[in-house]
Amino acid sequence: MKHLLIVVVMIFVWLNGFIWLGNQIDPSTKHQTEVEYNYKRYCSGCHGYSGEGDGRIGRFKKLKPADLTDSDLWTMHDDSRLLESIRDGKDDMPAFHYYLSDDEQKELLKYIKNMFTP
Repeated sequence: MKHLLIVVVMIFVWLNGFIWLGNQIDPSTKHQTEVEYNYKRYCSGCHGYSGEGDGRIGRFKKLKPADLTDSDLWTMHDDSRLLESIRDGKDDMPAFHYYLSDDEQKELLKYIKNMFTP
């Protein structure tokens, strides 16, 4: 009887693990749009969820990631320069043309401007 209880508990834990993993993999369970998902997947690790350059990966970079909420960033760079940075990378920032199409990069820039421009 004791062994049967252990097996039932193990199966229950195993099934809950699969349900949790399925919710983690499916982006539609956490994000309203695909562009929001792309920002969280590709940008927030360095730039942070709030865009302030305080992401969990960014603190280990040689250069601090750009603060997307800083008004100087938006006045010093036009859209074409920002798209170039997204496409080709800059300093420690990787190039995203490997992962995102041109349209997705433009949508990502629109999203970033909409969310973080002061």
